[in-house]
Amino acid sequence: MQFMSIKEFYNREIGRKVFFVAIVFAFVVFLLSAMIYLNKAEKSIKKDYVTLNNLEQKINQSIKLKKTIESITLPEGKNSEIFLAQFIDDLKLKFPEVNVEVSKMKKEDRQLTLDMTLKSETSWSRFSELINFLEGTNYPFIFLKSIMLSKKDKAIAIELKSELRLIYRENDKGI
Repeated sequence: MQFMSIKEFYNREIGRKVFFVAIVFAFVVFLLSAMIYLNKAEKSIKKDYVTLNNLEQKINQSIKLKKTIESITLPEGKNSEIFLAQFIDDLKLKFPEVNVEVSKMKKEDRQLTLDMTLKSETSWSRFSELINFLEGTNYPFIFLKSIMLSKKDKAIAIELKSELRLIYRENDKGI
């Protein structure tokens, strides 16, 4: 048996067809692999784009919050300690059953940060009023950290931990 050379095989009609089919097959495989790669790249780019948009939104929110905080000015003749005392007095007047504990006072830049714990045994409606009061307070800034509720006879025991932030002037005394 004698083997044909590639040139002889190609000169025959069946050889041309096989060679043409092999080239078309290689081209189709190349196109399919390119399409799969481009689809994966597109999905990755879309995911990165969404992540960048979320990051941009968070940066814009931070910038707006920083501008808002920087634009707040205290009325003349009042300092942050007076605002804190007024806030605690208002809280005790509206909710005399609530025990207020203030701790961990810390100064950073133009901010005074305090941890505040509110403890009480009260009804659900009073608890709702307390939360609404805290949410409705524009100044000082209040960040709720945790709320613990437990059932007592005809009331609920509340332990609410929060962080207070006050803006102060450089010339505030007593801080």
